Amino acid sequence: MIMSSEMLFSVFIYISGVFILIFQWKHILNMMLSFEIMMLGVIFFFLLSWGLFSNDYSLMMVIIVFGVCEASLGLALLVSMIRVHGNDYVKSLNMYKL
Repeated sequence: MIMSSEMLFSVFIYISGVFILIFQWKHILNMMLSFEIMMLGVIFFFLLSWGLFSNDYSLMMVIIVFGVCEASLGLALLVSMIRVHGNDYVKSLNMYKL
């Protein structure tokens, strides 16, 4: 399968999300945004590759729904964490505290 420029663009979106995750991990909000960028790249790639072979987009709707549910769950956890800890720094999360 020959990759078109749109598919290469979706791979570029995914890789840029990975780089943002690697280099901007100080705040949890930055990490969640990088996860959303990676999800956007995956959805865009699936949309292009699935659209070339089939006209059935029900699987794409399931993937988009999972992405939206993941984002809303992440925001709810972020709000509850900020209420408990007062900030969204990763270093404030110490797993060994009881």
